[in-house]
Amino acid sequence: MIKKFFAIGIVSTIIDYVIYSILIYFGIAYYIAIVIGYITGFLANFFLARKKVFTKGSYFNKSHHEFMAAFAISIVAIFLNILIVEILAKYGINYYIGRIIALLLVFFFNFYTRKGFVYVA
Repeated sequence: MIKKFFAIGIVSTIIDYVIYSILIYFGIAYYIAIVIGYITGFLANFFLARKKVFTKGSYFNKSHHEFMAAFAISIVAIFLNILIVEILAKYGINYYIGRIIALLLVFFFNFYTRKGFVYVA
């Protein structure tokens, strides 16, 4: 299950990171770029993971409740990304590398919280 989530995560992370990088390149603040990139990647991830990874269904009877639960987890993940990038920037790590590190760390938070609170494992 985690292997499929990782593969889908690669696709959604590429979407997220490309958008993030373009926004950073054009001078958008890193925290705004994280929010925009992450939400775009989340949408791709949600629909792909729902069909390919969490195939046993969710704890929610209605798909919009499932979406809102996954989105709430992603809001926390966005703040974790911002926090990690901000801390790493204070140590001289640029926003591009910092975001890669943040994405890798937050991957596990996303998987285990979605698996535990949104989807039937």
